[in-house]
This record gives sequence, structure tokens and C-alpha cells, in this order.
Amino acid sequence: MSAWRRARVGTLRFARSRVTSHVERDHCDGTEGDCPGGPARPPVDGAPPPGPDAATGRMELLSALLAATSDGHELYGRIEDLTGTTGARAASGAAATGAVARRTVLVTAALGETTRTRATVLPDLSAPPPLPTDLVPPLVELPRYTGALPPHTVLEPMAFAELLAEFAAVALAVHGPDDVERFRRHWDGTRVGVPALTVTDSPGALGGWPVDSEGTTAARLPLVEAGTVVGCALDRATADALGRAPTGRASREVSGLAAYPANLVVELPEAPAAPEPYLRVERLHYVSVVDADTGTLTAATRDFTTVVADGRAVGAVPSVRFSVRVPSLLRSIAGGLGPAHTVPVSWGGCVVRSPAVLVTDLPLLSTA
Repeated sequence: MSAWRRARVGTLRFARSRVTSHVERDHCDGTEGDCPGGPARPPVDGAPPPGPDAATGRMELLSALLAATSDGHELYGRIEDLTGTTGARAASGAAATGAVARRTVLVTAALGETTRTRATVLPDLSAPPPLPTDLVPPLVELPRYTGALPPHTVLEPMAFAELLAEFAAVALAVHGPDDVERFRRHWDGTRVGVPALTVTDSPGALGGWPVDSEGTTAARLPLVEAGTVVGCALDRATADALGRAPTGRASREVSGLAAYPANLVVELPEAPAAPEPYLRVERLHYVSVVDADTGTLTAATRDFTTVVADGRAVGAVPSVRFSVRVPSLLRSIAGGLGPAHTVPVSWGGCVVRSPAVLVTDLPLLSTA
């Protein structure tokens, strides 16, 4: 069986409320002759054709974002459209295909030295888009917070997504047949979260690719159920070594890149209102792995980390560098706050749908 993927990515970037670049590029994965029409033709088989209409739509959205921006604020960010088709062709000549079409909007508002970011993934371009006012983050300048940090923390979807996706890539994916024993020893059947936590990898729900580079359908994949690891991302060779069916997560772009979950859906019961004051973390960066066997990551807060009291942000917290064992964090979640949002992760094309989460005891190992 041979597999192929055709894609067009259109990206509009802007800074200081002005367009800095607007490009479209075509890409084709697959052996020669597998990719229908080669990389120069528009995607086929049901994917909305990109081109002038898509480019115009991105410019119109930027104009609407600027119109929704308060005086004195400047916008930075990008609007990115991904459209394409993916499929597999059997030796008999029969082929199966599926379409992809989703938009990512990332907007950072800046006022003086204060910045705040909001990001949204729209997994269905035919659905009504959010209002521009919902895509531009409200921004106020706050005094620097100098007191002790509150014991309770709310991780907004963008911050929680970075930690969860990185953890899933190292713990809930098996990187080749030689990695099977590590998964069995450290993660398979292990309780990593509160009993109410469910995590699935769901390309169909989040507009991900429906077929991987090996031609396997990427069906919904349970990873964590009732707080316990029940599954992992596998390519065919690794699945054979583990005695399981392949999951349709084989690498699509980079030769030798391991399978990993890229469309994570988090389900949690609603938490009680966060006890005030609490620390609100909206965004993280510099996320990296410290110890894959324990799920320990390091990261730093950025972009409008605040202390909230009396229902409002009362102080801005300077960047905090920390290390955390993600299973310990997941076991200290009291529940979700507010509706779930689909947000992009800063690497690998990953997206995560999650509410904000209330953490009763964020187990920081170190701060700086």
C-alpha cells in the first residue's frame, strides 16, 4: 500500500498592525506517482480549493481584527490556512482519500511593554467563524506583582496545551520497536491523572489528517481514560512489536520522525470557581523535556501571567521558569473552567482542545 498527502498552506503574518508577509506554498508527501497531479495543482477530493478567495479571506479577517482593536494597541501574529487531501492506494489500485481544511489565528496585542495573546484553531472552515472581538485579546497595563504567589493556579488552554502535547509526545507515543519496553515499564496502565480525566487523539474532531504516511486510517485513539494510560501513538513496525494494531500516526513529513499524537481532546468535569487569589497562566514557552521516564518538563511563563483577586487581574507576574512532573500536575487538577477551546501548540502542527484547568497544587520543582 502506498500513501500520499497533498497540502497548501497560506500564511498571512503581521506585526505592528501591518502585513509583513503573505505567501502560499504547496507540498506533496508520497512516492513518485502517488500524489495526484503533483504539488502544483490544487487539492482534490472535497478539500476547499485555496487561492485568491482564500487569500482575500485572510486579508478581510485581518482588517476585521484591526477594526476590533482598541486605540493605541498594536497587533502581531498570523492567520494560517491549511487545506489538502490525504489518502492511500492499495496494490489493487483502489484508493481512499480524506480532506483537511482548518484555519489557525494567533493574535498578540501589545500596549507599551504589556502583551497578551489569544489563539484559535478552526477545524471546519465551513462553520461560522468567531467574531473578531473574540479573537483579539483585551489588554490592560498592570502593576508588577511583588507578593508571594497564590497556592492555586489556573492554566489557560494555551498554557495547558503546551505541557500536555509535550508530555504526550514522549510518554504516549512509542518511538520504534526498540522503545516498546520503555512504554510498558513506565506508562502502559499507569495512573497519570485524576479519575475524571480523559484524553483522546481525535484528528476527525480537530480537522487533522485522516490517513498517515503508511496508509493507515487515523481513527479516534483513546490515550487516557479515567486518569489511566490506555493507549499510545504507533506506526506499523512499532505496533507489531507491541502486539497492537497500528494507530495511523506514522510520520508524514520528516523521514525517521517518530509517531506522536497531534490532535488532543481533553475532557474534564467542571471545577468549582477558582479560590481567590489565584495565579493565572495564559501562555508558556521554552518547553522542553528534562526526564522522559518521569514526564518531567521545564518551561517558562510568558505573556500576561497575572494574579487574580476580586474577579480581576490585579498584578502582572514576571516570567517564572519552572520544572514540573506532568503526571503530578494532572493528578492535582480540580476540573475545567469555562468552555473548551481548540488552540495550536508551538511545534509539530499539534492542536489541543481543552478548557482552562484549575490546579490545586502545582508541584513546581524549581523556580527562577
